[in-house]
Amino acid sequence: MISGSTLRVVLCSSALLLSGATAPLLAQQTAAPERFHADSPRLVIGIMVDQMRYDYIYRYWDDYGEGGIRRLVNEGFSFDNARFDYMPTFTGPGHASVYTGTTPAVHGIIGNNWYVREEDRSTYVTEDPSVQTVGSTSDEGEMSPRWLLSSTITDELILHSNQRSRVVGVSIKDRGAILPAGHLGDAYWFDSSNAAMVSSTFYMEELPEWVARFNARDLPSEYLAQPWETLLPMEAYTASIEDDNPYEGLFPGQERPVFPHDLPSYAEEGGNAILPYTPFGDSYLFEFVRAAIEGEELGRDEFTDLVAVSFSAPDEIGHRYGPPSVEIQDTYLRFDRELEVFLNELDDEFGMENVLVFLTSDHGGAHNPHYLEDLNLPTGQFSQEAAAAALRERLEEIYGYDPVLHFSAPEVYLDRERIRSQGDRLSEVQQDAADLLLELEGVAGALPGQALQNTDFTEALRRNVQRGFSVQRSGDVAWWLHPQWFPTERTFGTTHGSPYSYDTRAPLIWYGFGVPAGRTTEAVYISDIASTLANFLNIPYTSGNTGNPMNHHITR
Repeated sequence: MISGSTLRVVLCSSALLLSGATAPLLAQQTAAPERFHADSPRLVIGIMVDQMRYDYIYRYWDDYGEGGIRRLVNEGFSFDNARFDYMPTFTGPGHASVYTGTTPAVHGIIGNNWYVREEDRSTYVTEDPSVQTVGSTSDEGEMSPRWLLSSTITDELILHSNQRSRVVGVSIKDRGAILPAGHLGDAYWFDSSNAAMVSSTFYMEELPEWVARFNARDLPSEYLAQPWETLLPMEAYTASIEDDNPYEGLFPGQERPVFPHDLPSYAEEGGNAILPYTPFGDSYLFEFVRAAIEGEELGRDEFTDLVAVSFSAPDEIGHRYGPPSVEIQDTYLRFDRELEVFLNELDDEFGMENVLVFLTSDHGGAHNPHYLEDLNLPTGQFSQEAAAAALRERLEEIYGYDPVLHFSAPEVYLDRERIRSQGDRLSEVQQDAADLLLELEGVAGALPGQALQNTDFTEALRRNVQRGFSVQRSGDVAWWLHPQWFPTERTFGTTHGSPYSYDTRAPLIWYGFGVPAGRTTEAVYISDIASTLANFLNIPYTSGNTGNPMNHHITR
């Protein structure tokens, strides 16, 4: 639980809590210290819910409790038209954009993976072979923010306080912890090889004692020792389609994707590494955030501290089951109840007038194409392998050689050296490749790199493609599909990455620290969050900031 060294915590397991047991309480409270800077919060909690579509707020509204998501919406300020203003909408770019206050064109995080022309290989967004894992012998800690080109608002907070403010980034996913923590904070994520939280030598040489104590609790074994049953009776899940349907994936060893999910037997197949694919991955992170606040003594002095927590389980569950599933609804009902307890703890310990909370997402998610097809809605599936082969064949017919180096959504990389050696103009090959892609079924648009570099697009969709284009890192052609087309041949669950509203519209709610109750449909962007935080904290904007603050809406 959240507490200082003088506080004793009475803690039940999250599973017990969600079964209806009394919420854990602080057995003893101490007076919070006076704030030195009365115009800044003592603690900021940045909550990102991976793959949370905006409509999940109201789709499940009737089954939420009063003190979680409803509390944020009713007592905080909700931006009901918050969007991502770039493509592609993936986890890496989403977290980077929230905390740098800009888009991939500036911060450089153009995907979860991308092709590195100089090395003739793909890279993962946070991979860094120059560092080692801290807390495990696996390679899952060989990660850092080395690809991130802008400072984050968390970096600026630490810089401004001369390293006296503390920042902790936390997630199941490494990228969900590392990119928000920036270059100067500390980041911790889940190592699936030993089902424990780890870090890297980029941040520290050994885990703090409080992390070691947390890992010793072996919470994954506790969570996976019981089946995943619905929180409410099955007949209450009217916001979802039938539980047994053909649009969902399976756990290892499972025959049908239905409740109850026998986690103990699935863990025998997949080990405790299956935790992120259950709602108890969120429970695990809530517990780790509590341990971090206590272990680092956050919010205890005159310098504002910040916890950036990214809840990854909804994304993993969404990819397997899809937006209309009972599993997704149950995940959000459980998250809501965990959030209620956590907000009550913050209020009891610090007073919400001293804590600033924001909740948002890193992207949305599409409906499964087979589900849409069965409903006679427009959709489709796009084979990248077939598209790459067709493009290579047509370009070879034109130029006498294959100029394509790498093909993957949403870009094509061309062999620039070979093109020049053949005496051809790169801009012409780019344009030909874009034109040929437009002939393929499912392709809605394609823009050559020269145009993205030299043209100022004002139409929203093309402007968003341009904001996701990095001159140094992106390919030679950016392409995108028609709405609700999948860039893979997928039989179950969902994916994301498109420039359309189901992937770009996100919840954005501010709460606490004098934020008034209210809401607006005025268009704002996820890249506006960092500058808004900067104004709350009275610190500089990030080095790459292009967003605009929203404080005129959410300050009294």
